[in-house]
Amino acid sequence: MKRIIIQLILLLIPLCTPAQGNLPLLPLSVLELLQYQVQKGKRAVAPYLFSKYGLRRIPTELVADDTRQLWGWHVSPNMEFDQSKQPFYRLFAKKDNSSLAVIDDRGGALQIVFWNKGYYRALVSGLQSHGYQLQQVKPASNVLRFLRAGSSLIVDVTVWPDMYVIEFYN
Repeated sequence: MKRIIIQLILLLIPLCTPAQGNLPLLPLSVLELLQYQVQKGKRAVAPYLFSKYGLRRIPTELVADDTRQLWGWHVSPNMEFDQSKQPFYRLFAKKDNSSLAVIDDRGGALQIVFWNKGYYRALVSGLQSHGYQLQQVKPASNVLRFLRAGSSLIVDVTVWPDMYVIEFYN
């Protein structure tokens, strides 16, 4: 009887991890993000790339900004956000370890906002596997710049104590 109870407990452990906020990370493809940003410059963008990953569109009228598309995965509004003092990506607050937000500026940059270092590792590894190299020149002390020879696409990774922001721009 004791053995059956122990086996039952061991079988239920994987079911408990989502309840604890330990959801798996979204499998974002760096190649798709790079292609998306390049296509955006050519005005030939597939508008629903992010819904493919399960992100939900956030209505922009909530922030009075129609130049951006906002997408979120397990995010909530940051109640302490002050647009006059903070960067726009501080608009979001995480709900759990898999939380991720996307700010897609229609005429410019693509920003991926997240709080889990696992996303950072996966995205930087993907950049490096596609020929992007970390540059010695830093725009700021907490910004890592990645460039690829022969490409006009620049990727900046901003590391804050409480969050990460990866920005793709031409």
